[in-house]
Formats: sequence, structure tokens, C-alpha cells
Amino acid sequence: MKSLQINRPKISTVLMIVMVTLLIFSRKAKVWLIAGMMMIGFFKPEIPDLNSNQKLNPAPAMEIVGINGHTISLQKLKGKVVFVNFWATWCPPCLAELPSINSLYQKLKNDTNVVFLAIDVDNDLSKSSRFLHDKGYTIPVFGGDDVHVPPSLYANGIPTTLVINKNGEIVFSHFNRANYNGEKFEQFISALAKQ
Repeated sequence: MKSLQINRPKISTVLMIVMVTLLIFSRKAKVWLIAGMMMIGFFKPEIPDLNSNQKLNPAPAMEIVGINGHTISLQKLKGKVVFVNFWATWCPPCLAELPSINSLYQKLKNDTNVVFLAIDVDNDLSKSSRFLHDKGYTIPVFGGDDVHVPPSLYANGIPTTLVINKNGEIVFSHFNRANYNGEKFEQFISALAKQ
């Protein structure tokens, strides 16, 4: 009878198969991997130059509803910088970037010129607010249906993040995960708030 020999290449292969299987079937493993990559410097958002003469698009009309039933119109937020993140509780890249968004929110929440809107695209506010609460996140969550929130804003998918300046123009648009907790992004938002 032949004895089973275990060597490093076999162990490496088995470990690789286990890791790939986890990444395919486990949402938590995907979130963990993406969050880890963010922590080591991947997925930094490209910050636009505020001094460029680039023509900016106005943000479309949008109405969202908070957990308390209060409706907010994007048009009524003119005069403020608005950070908008479209996300869902089932989306691993969304979940991976939420800690960085919450950290940015914590740093800027007292600035009366900046508003944060985390919009649950499933419009299931009881589920999304419970999820955020359970994770210890304090970023305000909102929902909106396709009639009041144009799906074109996140047509490429989620997560999608927008920053709207005080004039109601989209100055930043990013599809896919990103780490928003960097000093440069915080300075970008603060500079917009001072304009």
C-alpha cells in the first residue's frame, strides 16, 4: 500500500482551491478581501481638479426618504456639498467601502455645509438601517424608488458615489469600490464646502 505524501506544492494547491471557493461563495470573504486591499492602498478614488474649466453636469431632480419618513429633495440641498453613495446590503464592494464612508462622515458630520446620503437602492430602510446600526455605522441611510431617484445615477452598478457641489453640479462620480477615508478626499470635500 502506497503512503500518502503531503508536500508543499500539494498544500499550496489545496489552500488556493479553498480560498478561491470561499471568494466565489462567501460574501464575507469577498468583503474581507476588498477591505484588506483598500487598507493597503488599492481602490483610491481619483479626485478631480477643482480649478479646471471642465463643464459640470447638474444633478438631476431626486427625492429620497429617511427612516423617519422625512423626504429630502436634492434641489433643496443647493448651497451644500452633498456626498451620495448608492449601495445595498447584499453588495460585497458596497460593504467593503462602508467603513471608509462612515469614517469620512464622522470627520465631517459637524460641517453644516456638507450632507451625507447613503441611499439603499433596494429601498428597504428597516433592513439597511438595522445593518448599519449592527455594524456601528452612523451614516444616515435613505431610500427612494425609481420614480424619485433616477436609476441613471447608478446605471453602471453599485456602489456608485457622487459628490455634488453647492451649485447643484456633479463634481465627482465613481462607480465601484473606493476608500474615501484618505486625507486627500477629506480635503477635497472640505475645499468644496468652503467655496
